Amino acid sequence: MTLLAPVGLAAQPGDSVRVVAPAKPASWHVQASGYYSSADNGFGVWRGQDVRLLYSGKRFSPFFSFGSQSRSNGHQEAYGAGSYVVLTPWMFSIVGVGVAPDRGTVLFPRVRTDASLFVAVPGVKGVLMSGGVTDLRFTDSRAGGRIYSLGPTVYKGRGIYSGAVYLNRDRASGARSHSWQLGGQWGAQGQYWVGAGVGAGNEAYRLLSATPFDARFRSQFASAFVSKWITKGTGVSVRFDGERKLDVFNRRAIGLTYFVDF
Repeated sequence: MTLLAPVGLAAQPGDSVRVVAPAKPASWHVQASGYYSSADNGFGVWRGQDVRLLYSGKRFSPFFSFGSQSRSNGHQEAYGAGSYVVLTPWMFSIVGVGVAPDRGTVLFPRVRTDASLFVAVPGVKGVLMSGGVTDLRFTDSRAGGRIYSLGPTVYKGRGIYSGAVYLNRDRASGARSHSWQLGGQWGAQGQYWVGAGVGAGNEAYRLLSATPFDARFRSQFASAFVSKWITKGTGVSVRFDGERKLDVFNRRAIGLTYFVDF
């Protein structure tokens, strides 16, 4: 992706829900990840690394991240910070901001801000409703967009199930698009998690170049992961992703994560 590359506002396949705080959480969680992705139709190989640090507190649980991605046309780094914020016993929020310095190759937004709110449904045990907004901004002030999300999360037995719809608006063209995703995971913190997710949506954006071009695509994705604790405070995760962008490319990815709780 170059400086004038498209701003894709398609399905946002976020990671499956992760229970950050067990009954007696460790104070610190650190993880290191790497992934390999291959796309056909000349889009080539994408590689990336990511390191994250989380501190679990009673009201605030701040986190920090550093990531990088490499493609055939270059690489870019991104830095992020944010926090889980417990507002009341039945409501919490997640806020975050990420920045990616522009050194000639753009693979991430220059600035990304996220905010979401999770509220327990009164009288319904184990059900949360969430809403959120993501704002994407690039070096060219005309590029980027905004994504709104809404959906439930259900805790039942050893399972956690979530779903969301996304309403997207491209800043350059004003075009609107939408997407959805469903996911679930099963297991227990400190032992193992197994999960999967699916989703689909459409992209509508303007390619900013010497001759602006309006692009319209449909995409589908599926993912699966396994997390296993090796010891009381360490474990590994393996994740598989598949994405089909109709008439553009098919992409397959695998990621490996090692994490430590202490």
